[in-house]
Amino acid sequence: MPRKNAATKQEKAFRLLEEGRPDAALAALNTPGGRDGSWYYLHGEAWRLKGVFERAIASYGTAVTKGLPDAGALCRALIRTAACHRALGHEKQAFAFARAAAALSARAPELRAEAELELAMALRLKGDFSRAGTMLERLLRGYTREGDDGAAAFILWALGGLYRLEGRYKDSIKAFRLSMARARKDKDRAAEGYALFGLGGVLRVAGFMATARGAYVRARALFSGTSDVFARAYAECGLANVLRQQGELEAALKGYRRAHALYSSIGDRPDLGFVEWGLGEVYKRRGEFRRAMAAFRKARKLFDGNSEPRGEVLSELSMANLHYLKGRTAEADSLYFRAVAKAKKHGLHTYLETFT
Repeated sequence: MPRKNAATKQEKAFRLLEEGRPDAALAALNTPGGRDGSWYYLHGEAWRLKGVFERAIASYGTAVTKGLPDAGALCRALIRTAACHRALGHEKQAFAFARAAAALSARAPELRAEAELELAMALRLKGDFSRAGTMLERLLRGYTREGDDGAAAFILWALGGLYRLEGRYKDSIKAFRLSMARARKDKDRAAEGYALFGLGGVLRVAGFMATARGAYVRARALFSGTSDVFARAYAECGLANVLRQQGELEAALKGYRRAHALYSSIGDRPDLGFVEWGLGEVYKRRGEFRRAMAAFRKARKLFDGNSEPRGEVLSELSMANLHYLKGRTAEADSLYFRAVAKAKKHGLHTYLETFT
């Protein structure tokens, strides 16, 4: 009887997760007994949907250790683990788990495309834009032929981010808008929200501030009141960036502080780095150079070891700018040109971004 009851709880949790209700799923799983590999996998899914990626990784790891029912379940756990590491900027771990999932998908052919997609995302994180782009575009053609709007929306979102990093803003904007349209067709509000995040980001760095602001406002409304802490933080940080660039510094500070609290609550160090960088830019514009430098240094430390070369370059360029403002030209020159060299090494054009 206890085993049957545990199985029923897991089925209920699975349904709740499909409905996008991770808190309710965690409550359903919070019962004594029945904590097998599948229980831990569902636990990981709930934390992943909440954006608490470290706890999700730990739960997936326990699921694998305790054992999952078949190769498909194991492959799916590896894919999800890779995705969580990718969200946290853990380049090596994301690539290792994605590659393992792709190899295992030979025993679970129904997951081959999903595993290949995660491998392409890991390659994008590594900065191998050429291989990642080729894989993503091939997968997009396949999902388009199959009429899978949900998968196509995700791939278009991934391509939008890749094109932005390559400086292909027109292609990036088009990809994010197509992603949003596919997500709406699939009735996936979360996917629509993430497409809006991407669209807002590329519009902002391309200088279209009013349109970017509208995208972030719409995305924030979509995630308001949800359990997705990561998305709520993303919305606050993205909107604060636009507000800063439009000169609304006090409103930007409030947004960054809300984002800081949310990212801190889930231990997201690289994205917290972007918040610190944004705070530094506000302080710099207000003439508070000491506070600005402290924020830029915090940002640089948070980016360290988290596969965020763009963040590293941004913080170093900002520090170089401050050194120059303080008359430390030699120090500014040295730091600036090291940052430019790093950007070139990773195929980035961050040093050319005027609206950032």
